[in-house]
Amino acid sequence: MSRTSMVLKGFIILGLLGGLLLPAGQKASAETVHTYKDETSSFAINGSSVRMTGEHVVWRENGQIRYGNTSTGQKTVITNHGKSTDSPAIGINGSGEAVVVWADKRNQSEGTGNLNWDIYSYNLSTNTEKKLNDTVGQHRIPSIDGNYIVWQTNPDYEMHVYDMTAGVLTNLGLGRDPIVGNGRIVYKGAADGSLYEYDIAARTHEKILDLPYSQYVERFVFNGEEILWKQRDMDGYGKYTFMDLGENNPQPVDLTEPVIQGVEYKEMSITDGMAVWLEASGGSVVMKGADLTGGSSYTLGVTKPSQFIGFNGDGLVLVNNGKLVNRTIIQTEAGLSNNRDDGQNTGGTVIGLDGGIVSADDQAASLKFEQGTFNADTRIVLEKSTETALFDSKPAQGMTWAGMAWNWTADAELKKPAMLTFELEQALDSADLANRIGIYRYIESDGKWIYAGGMVDSAWSKVHAQVVTEGLYALFTYTPSFSDMKGHWAQSEVEVLASRWIVNGMQTGNFEPKQSVTRAQFAKMLVETAGLGTGQAGGGSFRDVPDGHWAARWIGQAAAAGWIKGYEGSLFKPNAAVTREEMMVMLANAARLGKEDTSDTLSGYADADRVREWAKPSVEAAIKSGIIQGNGGFLNPGGTSTRVEAAAVIYRWLAMKGEVFNG
Repeated sequence: MSRTSMVLKGFIILGLLGGLLLPAGQKASAETVHTYKDETSSFAINGSSVRMTGEHVVWRENGQIRYGNTSTGQKTVITNHGKSTDSPAIGINGSGEAVVVWADKRNQSEGTGNLNWDIYSYNLSTNTEKKLNDTVGQHRIPSIDGNYIVWQTNPDYEMHVYDMTAGVLTNLGLGRDPIVGNGRIVYKGAADGSLYEYDIAARTHEKILDLPYSQYVERFVFNGEEILWKQRDMDGYGKYTFMDLGENNPQPVDLTEPVIQGVEYKEMSITDGMAVWLEASGGSVVMKGADLTGGSSYTLGVTKPSQFIGFNGDGLVLVNNGKLVNRTIIQTEAGLSNNRDDGQNTGGTVIGLDGGIVSADDQAASLKFEQGTFNADTRIVLEKSTETALFDSKPAQGMTWAGMAWNWTADAELKKPAMLTFELEQALDSADLANRIGIYRYIESDGKWIYAGGMVDSAWSKVHAQVVTEGLYALFTYTPSFSDMKGHWAQSEVEVLASRWIVNGMQTGNFEPKQSVTRAQFAKMLVETAGLGTGQAGGGSFRDVPDGHWAARWIGQAAAAGWIKGYEGSLFKPNAAVTREEMMVMLANAARLGKEDTSDTLSGYADADRVREWAKPSVEAAIKSGIIQGNGGFLNPGGTSTRVEAAAVIYRWLAMKGEVFNG
């Protein structure tokens, strides 16, 4: 197939575009490959609520309305009265003049008791400002297109339209969230969850989406022809749907399957043939998109809600670090393969049923997917992050960013963990650094980094971690210290384990090395050392480990793996001190040590007869491996282990696996 490319409606199209509009009720499917390329402009914005029309841009800065022209660089102060403003929008009237509209409280007293707002407009060509509403009320969220401005007045949901040519204000009746475009006003019903259309010329209302009482349109956007909305039901399920009013007998088309909604974002946008919205994904926020003509859905990278502007005509616009960013969506229609890079600088690759590797920047970062990770061809985008300000959001003191950070997104959920690898430009120069470096994932909702893993290869030049959640990952070194461990025989071992988040300090900030380790604490150590995936969220079937217990996840994972067992009555006794015998059994199971039915390994210990029969194979295996060592010819199987002794045991296990370095 020809690789000729052209720019069309905000896309770079590679190959042939095909496909008709989906039939009513048919779900859009991920059949087409999409990536994107960002181009940062020189136009700077220091504010929020950014809206654009062509070269005209409007925003709020320090509570006031500002205007700018991206072609000339001109910036204009629209309001400077010091009272609150809200919901700026901008449009072009019938004379080709840019007009700014917004909600304004200059005539209202500030404070929570006064909810009233006014609607104002400002013509950039004539430099004239006008208050549009003629009544006192909660006039909110104006929309502008051509010669018309429409808004809603709370709490009665009255809608008003102002004709700028005639200078006439008209009450349209009741409705919510009206948006004007192409001579139409689309709005939600005042008493139901359906959508309606008002034809300005004909002065007629018509219901265009009739939903049952159990469903409703939560929010929507409208571009004059197409509508994109989030549809919800009473059970908490939500989906994205669109409708093209330019079609004969327009019908809704589902873009996503109904799913239970968690964290949600209001940002969405639609233009001719394309729609985008924001979704929560594993602690990050990603931009999702849909090709409304070809029927494909895709992911467009990690995006903060504050960065989102939406489509400006046919182009997608964001704001990043105070600069406008034009995002070009790149669509490839050539046949999908199991592992194909499209040659663009976006790093996008399709991974099929057989798995494969996605790499970027000459393999500085890569993702390896096993066979069966995805149920169908899935687009992966791996890109270097420029969000350097985020690296100040550190999870603990003693952390230093190592200069590498990458975003990755997938168009489908992973069925198996992937292996994320960062390759360093220069090998680490010490074993101490190799022991303390790790890969961390950024949690957008919490504004912090969490440890994802950090296996370093023998050359000290690559760092690996198993990952199951898309998002932003970065490389940090962590050098924790505890005042009560300075000069201790196990200081290095404890600090290395703490740098990998296998052990933690106590609430005092000390490590408390002589304190007994509990069964819950040791279960956590085992799971973190083994590098298990997300696993079971709760505490398994143990009655004394509810889902809210601090160690429920680790206990559940260890139980699911068969490493730990409980007591009679389905109890785990998480706060009980773990005995040395129990610790050796758990460790032998987790480390998969070879066990023998008969052995003379215990014959050299004076208290060997105190080891219970069910524990003997595990105790013998732990001793033979060198992970467990006796004390003066005694095993003390019924005694408890201190936190520092448990840490030393875990460190020896890591050394046995070749995951810590000396020298």
